[in-house]
Amino acid sequence: MSETRAAPDRTLTHSGEQPQQQPALDARLKHVLRHLPAPVGVVTSFDPETGDPVGLAMSAIMPVSLEPCSMAIAVNRSGSSHDALVRSGEFCINLLDSARHGHMEPFARPEARALRFTQPEWHRRGRVWFIEGAPANIFCHIRERVSYGTHDLLIGDVDELVATGGEDILGWANGRLGRLAPLAA
Repeated sequence: MSETRAAPDRTLTHSGEQPQQQPALDARLKHVLRHLPAPVGVVTSFDPETGDPVGLAMSAIMPVSLEPCSMAIAVNRSGSSHDALVRSGEFCINLLDSARHGHMEPFARPEARALRFTQPEWHRRGRVWFIEGAPANIFCHIRERVSYGTHDLLIGDVDELVATGGEDILGWANGRLGRLAPLAA
């Protein structure tokens, strides 16, 4: 059986110069996705053995369906919260606004881990922690788990939604928190 290997990525220049080798496909895709605006939030759950809260900063969040109401998150299997989150079978997507952007840092930076779940807005619904007053807390039970590459796609049926009605929901683009604003007409 013969093995087929992909040719190195090359870019032809408009001036007719020799092709130049580009970075690997994954590096180029990561660069493009860095500039793609995405929702961002703190996804929380708990360790079912200890009851301790777990969480992670995440931009891999998406709605799946309104019938049934469902959301999906993509979680890296090597992440510190992955196993507890999967074993618990439930999670909460806490969307953030500009007043609560400080809740992101402890979940985005390992050196700030000790600050997780310390702000006074943290409360529990059952065993799952949520940020009271956040624009939205979307509580889900895991319905499907699809493994692909380094991640598990967890599809959760929405059990409860707590929303303030606020429209100042933060996103992530260019490696920073921000807001998506409409173009001027």
